[in-house]
Parts: sequence; C-alpha cells; structure tokens
Amino acid sequence: MSTAARPFAEGAAATDGAPESVAGGFSPWFTPLRIALIVWTAMSIVAVIAQWHAIQILELSDTDDAMRMAQVRDLLAGQSWWDLTQYRVNPAGGGVLMHWSRIVDAPIALGIWLLKPLLGQALAEQVVMTVWPPLLGAALSVACALGYRNLPDKRIAYVAPLYLVTAGFIVVQLRPLRVDHHGWQIFLAMLILWQALRPASRQAGLIAGACGAALLAISIEGLPVVALFAGLCALRWALHARADDRVRLTGYMAGLAGGALFFQFLTRGPMGLVGRWCDSLSAPYLGAFAVAAVAVLAIAAVDPARRWVRFAALGGAGVLAAAALVAIEPLCAAGPFATLDPIVVHYWYRNVLEGQPVWASPPHSVFFVVVPWLIGLIGSLFAWRAGKTAEDRRAWTTVIVALAGASALSLLVLRSAGTAHLFAIPGSAWLGLRGWLRARQIASLLPRVIASALAALTLPMLGSLAVAGLAGLVFPAVKADPRAVDASVAKRTCVDPPTIAALNHMPKAALLTPIDLGAPLIFWTHHAMVATPHHRNKEAMADTLRVFTGDPAKAEALVRKQQASLIVYCAGANDFTRYRREAKQGLAAQLYAGKAPAWLEPVAMPAGSRLAVWRVKPAS
Repeated sequence: MSTAARPFAEGAAATDGAPESVAGGFSPWFTPLRIALIVWTAMSIVAVIAQWHAIQILELSDTDDAMRMAQVRDLLAGQSWWDLTQYRVNPAGGGVLMHWSRIVDAPIALGIWLLKPLLGQALAEQVVMTVWPPLLGAALSVACALGYRNLPDKRIAYVAPLYLVTAGFIVVQLRPLRVDHHGWQIFLAMLILWQALRPASRQAGLIAGACGAALLAISIEGLPVVALFAGLCALRWALHARADDRVRLTGYMAGLAGGALFFQFLTRGPMGLVGRWCDSLSAPYLGAFAVAAVAVLAIAAVDPARRWVRFAALGGAGVLAAAALVAIEPLCAAGPFATLDPIVVHYWYRNVLEGQPVWASPPHSVFFVVVPWLIGLIGSLFAWRAGKTAEDRRAWTTVIVALAGASALSLLVLRSAGTAHLFAIPGSAWLGLRGWLRARQIASLLPRVIASALAALTLPMLGSLAVAGLAGLVFPAVKADPRAVDASVAKRTCVDPPTIAALNHMPKAALLTPIDLGAPLIFWTHHAMVATPHHRNKEAMADTLRVFTGDPAKAEALVRKQQASLIVYCAGANDFTRYRREAKQGLAAQLYAGKAPAWLEPVAMPAGSRLAVWRVKPAS
C-alpha cells in the first residue's frame, strides 16, 4: 500500500473517544476543524480573486441581494428593528411589508456600523458584502466537520470540507456579495443534522428544534426540512420506544415551538405574534407548533407501551397541528403564492426558476442537481449495509432519511438543491474514500490512475460535469446553451455608473420599471419603485405587468394610479423582452419599436447608456 493511502487505510477509523489524529493518521494539529477552515479559506481567497471585478463595482447578480442591502441601509438609517416595511416600494400603497428576517440583516448591519467610522458608508458596505458570506461559509464548513464526525467512519470528517467546496449549489450561496438568506438556510439545516447525528438526548433535541425555529424565522421554505426531522424523531420513538428517543422528540418539539415564539418576537415584535401570513413565520405556524408540542409532550408523558398506539397518537398530533394551522388562517392551506394574480404568475413567478421544479430548468442543469445527491444516496446505502453495529446503521439511516427527503424536495423546488447536496456529502465521501483506497492498491499504473479518477468523480462538481458531458454526447438536446449565459449584470440591467449618476441627479420620483429592474435601482438610486420581484406587492406587480403588456391607452390610468412619474426599462433585459414578444400590441412592444404614446415624453440619458427613461406628462 502506498504511503498516501496509509492514513485512510481500512481500520484506521477511530473508535469512539479515540484521538482524531489517530482517526485520520494526520499530525495531531490537523483536526477536522482546522482542515475545514484551511480548505474553506483557500476556496474563499480564490472566490474573491475570481470576483474581484464584481466586488470593485458591486455588481450584484441577484435582485434579492440588492433588496437585502436596501433593508440593511434602512435599519442603519433609523428604521425600527421591528418594522420590516420597505417604504420605497409601492409608495402609492404606503410601502410593502417584507417577509424577510432581521436575523439575516443583523450581522451585515453590525459589520457596516462598526466599519463605517473608519471606512465610510460605501467602503464599509463593500467590505462587509465581500467578507460576510465567506465567513458564514466558514461556519458551515466547521459545522460539517464537527457534525459528520459523529458518523461511524471518522475519516469522513477529514474529507467533508473538500466535498463541500466542490458543491456548486452550496458555494454559490456563500460567495462574496451573496448577502441574502439562502446561505443561512443551508447552515441551519446542517446544524439540525449535526444534532440528529449526536446520541439521542433532550439537549440534542432542544438545540435541533431551536435551529429549526431559526430556520423558519428566516424563511418558511425551511418547513419541509424541519418537518422531516420532526418525523424522523417521532418515527424512531414510535418504532423502538427507547427512552432516549422519547426525550429527543420532546426536546425537539419544545425547542421548535419555544424557539419559534422567541425568534418571532425578537425579530418582529408583538405584531409578529398575531399577524397571519402564510409566506413567513406567523400566528398560524406558531399555533400549529404549539399544538404539536403540547400533544407530543402529553403522549410522551403517557408513554404508550403498544407500538400501534404510539403511531396513532403521534399521527393524531400531526393532524391536530395541521388543523390548527388552517383554522387560524384557512388561506395557508393553498400555499403562500395562491393569491397571486394570474398575470403575475405567468410573467414573473413561473420564470423564477429557483422556485420551480427541476424539470422547468434547462435539461443540462438537471444533472448538476440530481447527480450529487444520487451519488450521496448510493454511498449512504452502501455505508448502511457495511455498518458493523446497530448504532452504525442508525447513524446512516439518519443521513439516508435526511438526504432522501431533501433530494425529493430539490426536484420540486430547485433552490433546495443546496441542502440536498449538503446531506449528500457523507455518502459521497464514504464512497470516494473507499474508491480511492481500492485504487491506490492497484499495482499497474494506468488502471490505478483510471480508478483514482473514478473515485474523484464522487466530488459533486466533477461527477456532475462528467455525467452531463457524457449525456451531451449521447443526447445533443441536453447540451448547455451558451447563449443562455450572460456574464455581465450591467448588460442585463443597463445599470452602469454613468446611468446611475444620471438617475441620481433627477429629483426623487416613483419609477415604474419591469419587475426585475426594480431592486437594482432601489440599491443604486434614491428613487422609489412601483414594483420589485417580491410577491407581497402583488397588486402593484400586476399593475406593472398590465402597463407593459396591455393596451397603451389603458396603461396610462394604471401608471397614474401608482403615482409613477417615470417609466424606465432596459430593452435587452429578459423580462422586458418577454413582455414585448408575448404582447405584441402592448406598451413594451410599442416603446421598443419607438412608438411611444402621447402621454409619455423621452428623457435624455448619457451617451452610451442603454437605459430608456420616459417621463409621464402631467394629466391634462
């Protein structure tokens, strides 16, 4: 056996309580924690270098990052911690109450507040937006190393950071300038899994439940993950009636219900406890969690001896919780987007691919979603089969259940792929380690190299590229379309420094723009926007779309209703292009053709600017 393979040789895994240096064969200094920090730091340096141009000009690739910074700026300017209204969106309607959480705002605002006296507002923002996402990623890397250290094969904790930094759907949410909440979702999901892999105890349950509550306070999208781990805790106790499983379950439910109340009051105040919103943590969910927690605690206190009674009682608790949710707010039974106007669904919601099923994405990208978790699932199943004890198989069952649930969710909601790939790391690493060790034992050079390369394909990005490349050779239709990728945010939005300067020299006004342009202009200018890509502003979004796609003569009334004095658009933007192509007689098509209605007049912009600005003439 080669020297390189010896540290990870079969049988080198530490038994419980053995030093980590023994587990990996490394110097005692190279613990999983330090390896995690070293690998993530190296990746982050590369990411900063690769994105240096975007960092210099604050070229934000996602509209939610722009709106997040607007929310942080308002907080630093004196807006109440409990007031999450964005007053510069839909000014005619008094603003829009955002469904976001101050948990995400807090570290960004704190960093800017601390650095502003030294660097000034603009540079402080630039530094924090560059540094904070990788710092959150470092915390995730540490959580992976420490959480996966609880698996039977301790070596996985040493290589997990390498699998993490090659998981594109995770890294993209923790790159410089990516300040929105998706990185938080992945981090908190890992904390829950970490506690699920620990020996069953009330403390592990309480911590996992509190992390689940924080996840839901940040985004109600985390509800399937939180429910999945609640179901796993319940299933284990229902099946085996172990006392430690019972206290873990009660701890989880108490941590979830109590944590939800705590985080909701902390971030939204008293109104947050009585508000009834289906798209964020609010009274319907708080009531459901409280009912579920009380019911589970009561069942656990009785501790039924018969398995079928435990199953029936816990199932009844779930039904009661769902009934409480619907009783408090019946609209929640239809989902958070059920009340959107059909025109908003057609032109906006269905085109937000991250919120759509995986089959709504280009065929080529499907491989990058499915392959990593499929490899992880295969590896986890093999690891379960190779488990030497019931506790070994119990740990791998936790991974398999978490991964299966997250993987199914990623098929239905594309942005869930990051969590699925996170849960795939243990199985992929287990498979990769064994493949690598077997490869290093091959005497012949060429077969050894080939086998080693195959082992490397368990890394998420390499495996996805290989499968997508092979599929593209066999099925040309699944090849990536290079025309679909536009590397320049400025080109997509027409927002460049001269254009921004010109807009900021204009008196403050309400701008009516295509949906996707609103948030960047909120970030870069002092103007208000009729609509941005945020669904709670559904009426103004619908009016905006009817302006651009409807009869220009009728559009005037809608523009004046929204008190907009300027119409602004980027002719090459995806959403504006969709408006004019699908509604060939609409305002967008006429403006593109140079046929502006009489109630609009052009506004001169700097030479070379591609942003079109039209002033709404005073009503006659």
